Amino acid sequence: MKIVFESEFAKLAYEEDLKLLSIIWTDKKPSFEDYQRPFQEALQYMDLKQVENYISDIRNQGVISPDYRKWLQEIAIPDAAKKGLKRIVGVAELNIFKRYYINNVFNSAKKFGMPFKLFDTPEEAKKWFKKFD
Repeated sequence: MKIVFESEFAKLAYEEDLKLLSIIWTDKKPSFEDYQRPFQEALQYMDLKQVENYISDIRNQGVISPDYRKWLQEIAIPDAAKKGLKRIVGVAELNIFKRYYINNVFNSAKKFGMPFKLFDTPEEAKKWFKKFD
């Protein structure tokens, strides 16, 4: 795993063997710009490396504003799909707020034919990704 971006809000890592980018969120509440930055970094990295799989580990992420989620759904996910992203996984312990967030992101991914799954751990997600090799 190679760390390609890190801030106080999130870390972005790449695993070449799985063509996987992972974003691991911290428990700090990001501003809108701080929320966007890891996704923007991921999209730029997709210009350099082939990325087919994506994990968003939101186990430590706090409540996300609907405006933030809307940007993710309307800008970041469509851009990632254009760059070749095939599968998205959420890693989360669900409460009512995270369930709502995940369901909305799930519906956006479906528009682009990308399966979206939810797992308890990144290791479970990676096993699922390996089925597509």
